[in-house]
Parts: sequence; structure tokens; C-alpha cells
Amino acid sequence: MVRIIAGCALLIAPLVTAQKSGGSRQTTMEAKDYWFDVDAEQVWTDTGLDFQRGDRVFVYGAVLACGDPSLTEKAHLPLPSGPAGALLAKLQPKAKPLVASPDAQLPVIGSSHLYLGVNGWQCTGKLAARVHVEKPLPGSRPR
Repeated sequence: MVRIIAGCALLIAPLVTAQKSGGSRQTTMEAKDYWFDVDAEQVWTDTGLDFQRGDRVFVYGAVLACGDPSLTEKAHLPLPSGPAGALLAKLQPKAKPLVASPDAQLPVIGSSHLYLGVNGWQCTGKLAARVHVEKPLPGSRPR
């Protein structure tokens, strides 16, 4: 009986919000995954996901097979320094994108909105992407 109670306590302990010294709560996160098909012929795909400071955003995706752009064409890619066909992500409409193939963690430092795209010039098709989001539970968001 004691072993069963101790085992249950080990399973429940991570779910309980602990107190730090000074009375502030330890951040406890709620996680959720989202899946998107990013159209290579569209410059940016609006995911509809909004974030606040303290959220953690992870993006995962492969590379879409498309022809290597010429040097002239490469200059017109959303991220000329990135590989052709790579999944791109950004948190503001005018922000510089980050390569998210095979994965990326995006820094959320304020109110943000996620956009995904393909770093392609003449790519066609859709690129599967997964977005993993961790948000602090109510009352535990950092200030």
C-alpha cells in the first residue's frame, strides 16, 4: 500500500505547481501541437497562432525538393542565406525569417504571430510542418 501511494505521489508531483522563495510561483507550462501544410507557391502562410512573452515555440519541418536557384534567383529568396526548399518561420510580418528545417526554437520576447514559408524560388507542392507550443498556465506567466 505504501508503495502504491509513493508511486502515485511521483506521478502527481510534476503536475503540482511548486512555490519558490518570495511567494512567486514556478512556471508550469501547457503544451499543444499544431500541424500545417505550407504551400510553396505562397510566400507566407499565416498560422493564426499568437504568442506572448514567456511562451516557447518550436517548429519542425523537412526540406521541399525544388531546383537550386541561380545566383540571381537566390537573391530573391525570403532568406538568401538559407537552403532552397527549407521551411522558414518568423514571428512578425517584417521580421527576418529563421530556417526551421529540421527544427527551430523561436524566441518570443513580446506579442508575436507565427508565419511559415518555404525558402523557394520555383518550388511547388506543400511542406508538412509541426509547431509545438508551450504556454505558461494562468497565474504563472513571467512578468
